[in-house]
Amino acid sequence: MNTISQPSVLRGVCDCHVHVIGPHDQYPLVPMRSYTPMHATATDLVAMMRRSGVDRAVVVQPSVLGLDNRCSLDALEHLASQGLQGRAVAVLPDTTSASELDDLHRAGVRGVRVNLQSNAGASLTQAREALQSAIRLCEHHAWHVQLFVDRQMVQALATDIETAPVKVVLDHFAGLSVSGCDDESSLAVLRLLGSGNTYIKLSGNYRVTDDAFDPNLADLARRLAIINPENLVWGSDWPHTPKHAGQAEHHPTIKAYRKIDTHRLSRNVFDWFEPPLAQRVLVHNPARLYDFSS
Repeated sequence: MNTISQPSVLRGVCDCHVHVIGPHDQYPLVPMRSYTPMHATATDLVAMMRRSGVDRAVVVQPSVLGLDNRCSLDALEHLASQGLQGRAVAVLPDTTSASELDDLHRAGVRGVRVNLQSNAGASLTQAREALQSAIRLCEHHAWHVQLFVDRQMVQALATDIETAPVKVVLDHFAGLSVSGCDDESSLAVLRLLGSGNTYIKLSGNYRVTDDAFDPNLADLARRLAIINPENLVWGSDWPHTPKHAGQAEHHPTIKAYRKIDTHRLSRNVFDWFEPPLAQRVLVHNPARLYDFSS
């Protein structure tokens, strides 16, 4: 392990991928959804950040809340009240007006999410339309598009991503595999990372390998850092949504979150990288991408 063994020794560490959900009576879930989560409130988020030595968080709109971003936005206010900093990535309709975008920017939104994994089955045409719609919204304030798709879809959308007038962030290791990155879709992802316009979020470890602490993740993270260390950020994916089939149904039963040690996840970066690079990934890159003040 490197000399710096915990993120708590750094100031400005950012967890770039968390969700806030509930209470459900205040922030209702959409009726058709692929899973029903338990509560993971803004108060719970603050407690997690304190335990993990995290000063900043990016609250990502989960699929189960649809287009109602109130829970994420209210979480930003709660973080501020606790002396912490937050940003949000929203899910928005393509009819969102310029004045609404202005309000969201002031509230702390810095990105629009396109999630085609939680409710799988989108065609390439639908994916391209969703991406282009998000790009149009993001252009207003130079936000980024956060894209959650598998690497095969990333390959299919490669031209759209590379030529986008805004930055594109690929969720959860961009769907890469710890077993190798030599297939065509993986190589397409690596080329996009090298192009400079695409970021990869080192998050959702258990989405790319069964073991969230698989030592092979280090090799994957280091390979990405060799290509473009400036465009990597880290996220815990707290509160670790349960496994589901990615098929929406009407009011599915409640599932417990995965039991993952979030503090241990935050220390992964210090196992993967030498201290200067770990600091870049945890502090400097997200500060630039999400427009955090020093």
